[in-house]
Amino acid sequence: MNMDRRNDIGEVEAWIKKNPLAKILLKKSLLNMDSLKAILIYYWSEDITFRELASKLDLKKPGAWKRWKKGLDLIMGSFYTLELAIYAGILEAEAAELLAEDLQDYVRLARGGGDIDDIRDRLEKRMAKLSNREI
Repeated sequence: MNMDRRNDIGEVEAWIKKNPLAKILLKKSLLNMDSLKAILIYYWSEDITFRELASKLDLKKPGAWKRWKKGLDLIMGSFYTLELAIYAGILEAEAAELLAEDLQDYVRLARGGGDIDDIRDRLEKRMAKLSNREI
């Protein structure tokens, strides 16, 4: 995303702590804090090895890889679950549209477009709307 790249564990923890939307999304996601930290450090770092990631997380190399892999698998599994729910008609069309709008806003952020505060406001409004619905 279009933000300062942080690759130190303390900086990642501070980013999560000061970012209300990230905290809400983490709480509602399948990820745990440890997996999220591993993924963030890995993707926010330039050419990091799993040995370096392990050092930053104070783990052995296999442990760092497992946290990263578990987090990535959960993300991809969540994506396919949504795909299936939409395809099978489990997820209402309106809920799917709200999620699609969220994804478009996240793409804008990732590409450095749009005003971050406006996008956050829209994301939070759609999230509240989804939370108040029974799917």
